[in-house]
Amino acid sequence: MSRERRFSEPEVLDRLADAFALHGYGGTSLAQLQEATGLGKQSLYNSFGDKQSMYLQAIDCVVQRGAHVVAVMQAAPSGRVALDLYFNAMLDDCASDDPVRRNCIVTSGLLEGVDEAPLARVLTNRWHATHELLRAAIERGQRDGSIANPTPSAELAEMLTSLVSGLRVAARVGRDRAQMSRLVALTLGVLDMA
Repeated sequence: MSRERRFSEPEVLDRLADAFALHGYGGTSLAQLQEATGLGKQSLYNSFGDKQSMYLQAIDCVVQRGAHVVAVMQAAPSGRVALDLYFNAMLDDCASDDPVRRNCIVTSGLLEGVDEAPLARVLTNRWHATHELLRAAIERGQRDGSIANPTPSAELAEMLTSLVSGLRVAARVGRDRAQMSRLVALTLGVLDMA
């Protein structure tokens, strides 16, 4: 007879995601995952699979955490406002006192160079999804007149996805919110150039 689980899988996934965001895939040991979740090795493996499976589930968890930002962007009155809302949320995370919020599991994984094929594919797909989210907001802004720059939306989105990773790195090296806000304002200012 199997034992009844006495933990919340969503809460444990949150803790797994936090551990991977803080330490990276390669830098997160089983002992750190056990410490973060309060579960033993066998409970982790039985519930979430091997480390690779845990990491993939942690990425999904983080994507779900950010779903509210996507919803707010979609409800914004214009493409430019949608981008402003996105980068305000980024600044809130990057300037947070909470090291977990300052880090991003996707950016960390890409910077770390995770090369296991299934993981690299998911990380790359998540990066492309961010690019597409930003591209769609830019295109919307170009249509509704809130973005004057006629440069193709894909090229402008490339610039903004670079800003996303730049903010994550800036947060890691201790830039404060004011410094990062200036970087965002300068970069987003390109959208106003006709």
